[in-house]
Amino acid sequence: AGILVTILTVTVAVWWMAEKQNKQAQENTGTMVTGGIVAMEDNVKAFANDYAWWEAGYNAYMAGDEKWVDENFGSGIRDTQISDILVIIDPKGEIPYAWSIDDHRGTPREIFSPEIRAKIAKLAEGMPVVNEAARPAYFRVGDDIMLIAVARIAPVSRASEVDPATLPFLVQGIYLNHQRLFDLGRQFLEIDHAANASAAVEDGFPPIRDFDGNIIGAFVWTPPTPGFAVLRNVVAPIAGGLLVFCLIAMWTVLRARRLALSQALSERQAVEAARTDSLTGLTNRFGFNELSASASFEEACAKGEAAIIYLDINGFKSVNDSIGHQGGDELVGMLADRLSMILPPDARFARVGGDEFAVALTGRAALGAVAGVASAMVHALDQSFTVGGFQFEVTAAVGYAISDGGDVTPAELLGRADLAMYQAKNAAERDAVPYHPGLETGALHRKRLGMALRGAIEANELSVVYQPIVRASDLAIVSVEALVRWDSKEFGRVSPVDFIPVAEETGAIHDIGKFVFQRACQDMVDWPGLKMSINVSPAQLRDPSFANDLGAIARRHDVVPNRFKLELTEGLLVRNPTIAKRKLARLKSMGFGISLDDFGTGFSSIGYLRQFPFDWLKIDKSFISELGSNPTANALIQSMIALGDAMDIAVVAEGIETVEQLQLLRLLQCEFVQGYYLAKPMPAAGITALLAELGESRRILPALDLGGYEPSRPVLTIQS
Repeated sequence: AGILVTILTVTVAVWWMAEKQNKQAQENTGTMVTGGIVAMEDNVKAFANDYAWWEAGYNAYMAGDEKWVDENFGSGIRDTQISDILVIIDPKGEIPYAWSIDDHRGTPREIFSPEIRAKIAKLAEGMPVVNEAARPAYFRVGDDIMLIAVARIAPVSRASEVDPATLPFLVQGIYLNHQRLFDLGRQFLEIDHAANASAAVEDGFPPIRDFDGNIIGAFVWTPPTPGFAVLRNVVAPIAGGLLVFCLIAMWTVLRARRLALSQALSERQAVEAARTDSLTGLTNRFGFNELSASASFEEACAKGEAAIIYLDINGFKSVNDSIGHQGGDELVGMLADRLSMILPPDARFARVGGDEFAVALTGRAALGAVAGVASAMVHALDQSFTVGGFQFEVTAAVGYAISDGGDVTPAELLGRADLAMYQAKNAAERDAVPYHPGLETGALHRKRLGMALRGAIEANELSVVYQPIVRASDLAIVSVEALVRWDSKEFGRVSPVDFIPVAEETGAIHDIGKFVFQRACQDMVDWPGLKMSINVSPAQLRDPSFANDLGAIARRHDVVPNRFKLELTEGLLVRNPTIAKRKLARLKSMGFGISLDDFGTGFSSIGYLRQFPFDWLKIDKSFISELGSNPTANALIQSMIALGDAMDIAVVAEGIETVEQLQLLRLLQCEFVQGYYLAKPMPAAGITALLAELGESRRILPALDLGGYEPSRPVLTIQS
């Protein structure tokens, strides 16, 4: 094939070059022929100009001196034969004088019929009475075409004084016969003849038009082909070169074949290795994709007898961060072994990513077993793993999809299983999630959010607002909580509940966290004495450089770390207590305060509070909303406040929306409060204006009288 392609390429290239040269020669010929036609017209016009712009000729004509006119004007025809016909037409359209070399095509008066004379008069309309003013035209005479030039016979000395309408025309013409075109062709390559054929015009030859613009012929010539002449000279050398090339190529092909045969065994082994994961011995992504694209699996999908399970490990990155990639590899091997034991013998188990696994099941029995297999894979990880002397608890997000026959392709089945796993991961499901059509819209929206979130910081779509935190005893502002907001050009105002999980999943949370912390450092310069609470995602805390990045930003803005309280949820503490303890100790040593957010909504225990260095404890607003109306909520909040006092941890109650809630929390001796009743989140300028209005006391409400306020009305609203 290579030899044939090369021969064909060389042949086409040589032929193309010859055609290119022919085309260039034809273009050059066309340019020269066009110039020759213009020169021919100029010669005819020059003869007419010479005889017309003649004082003596005009005087003789006006005096009716026929002898002088015949001897001087007629000599151009009889003696020099520079033209075929010379005619003088008076202002009335009559022909008083006419000469021609021969009359076999008709006499001049027959040729220049009244109709032709009228068209000549129209051609000369507006012709100035000056030298070199002759105008050319073509018209047909029988089977021939005549080229004429028309000029006015005028007195040279009085040209500007005479009326052009009183001046006669001098018409000089030549037949475009074979001899004349042959002579022209010798000067400008080879013109064959003036043809009466519209096809010649369509082929690009210059057209010949009469008085009315109608095509009456064309200048046609035989295009030169110098490229083919060169081609005939190079055919033999090129053919010889191609023959030598073919011999060398054939020898190379035979040698390559021998080498290929000698390496066949090692190649088969390499093919097998390319489909196997070296760490676990399972099928890798390439092999699994090959399986799913096979004809047998496609047939099973069409019959509705195929299923795919996707599994993603939660918390795997923390293992790599804490004990290194070698420990992570060891955990992957243990995961593969444990999961392999619960799978049916005919299942195809594959590792398709760093911490992602997939299972393919086929057959009627598989459809009934897939839900149980997927659920067993989730609960197979309930027991912790011991890696490098450390205990790790990891969970799995599992989704599965079953082909329902019809038009479901293997690719669609893979996508459905991936969407189901995606839903399980986002919803933190503790069991396998089956695919259903409702997942399509939600997953697509989250992916669009993730794409838009990547450019949100550069597009200046993110902002930071601050909500005051008030000391309950005197209602003075002591701190503010930084809250990120996203006003997307595509989606409008997006709730943090929607975009923060997407940011954690896509990795954008790291850039968002740095943006919020940097903006908080810039704004805190105007609020001396105030502390700042900033929410920290577990994904941020898993970043090995997280603490160093915060310290560097604080130093760059000359803000001491002890003005910050980093608020964390309990998820990280429960999943990776050892890693969390080390990370929090590092932040505490740098001066940052630590706050436990949403206390009471998760797996909170006194053991966690004793184990981790918390400075603040935030009671979740779900408890505050029932304060005063639910005795159980009252007792729980009182217990949380007492627990904080006993452990020397400051307690913050968030979500205060009524004066009754504030009064009860003061009675329960809660140390700090936060909520819409006291102040809504506001921009930095709003905080600055509020502090200026409150003065040095920073009391947001009168300290001793709380009875004069409507429970449902916010006490203070600041507009940015």
